[in-house]
Amino acid sequence: MAIIFDLDGTLINSFNVHSELIKKAIDRVIGKRSISLTFIQNNIRFPSKKMLGIASEKYGLNLTTKQMKDIIKLKDELFTEKYIKRIRFYPGALQLINFLKNKKINFCIATSMNDEELAKVEPYLNLYSITKVVNSPALKYEKPDPYVINKAIELIKAKRKKTVYVGDAETDYEASVNAAVKFIGVNNPLLKNLGYKYFKDIKSLSSFIKKNYLDFL
Repeated sequence: MAIIFDLDGTLINSFNVHSELIKKAIDRVIGKRSISLTFIQNNIRFPSKKMLGIASEKYGLNLTTKQMKDIIKLKDELFTEKYIKRIRFYPGALQLINFLKNKKINFCIATSMNDEELAKVEPYLNLYSITKVVNSPALKYEKPDPYVINKAIELIKAKRKKTVYVGDAETDYEASVNAAVKFIGVNNPLLKNLGYKYFKDIKSLSSFIKKNYLDFL
């Protein structure tokens, strides 16, 4: 059995940072008070383009493709050390990763971060020293496109029918379906009835894997 982990919202607590940054970008591009921070926080698990589309319809903004691209570009530019330093691994995440390493369980990280974002966070999270990492090179490959899962399967030479994808969003589940792999949801109660299993947090998932690790060998 192989395990592929999503990163944002699954292994790391990056949602507040991303919510703040996209709010700042929205305020600069289309004006303050156009989209509330609460709305962004409640929808941050969606890919940015989809979230902006939902917001555009909800708030009657009629956002253009150019405006959406400008918001996403500015958000990426604002993603600097000041904010990146606030991102941490969830409790139990690194312990789980070390357990998988010690038991020689096949795993990796598959994130929708583009090359620039990944390069920015790497000095602070040291992902490549932890495990193999694959990422999405462009917005067109954002989940539910199975691109990063398929790329991860190829990288770690996993058998698709014996692969589990761990994620925190409905689009993670949809991507797992599109990639024809099992799905384990974490950190998001909306995933309780989706996929193979659901755990309230990484600590709970870690306990499950430690008790049943032979199934993952």
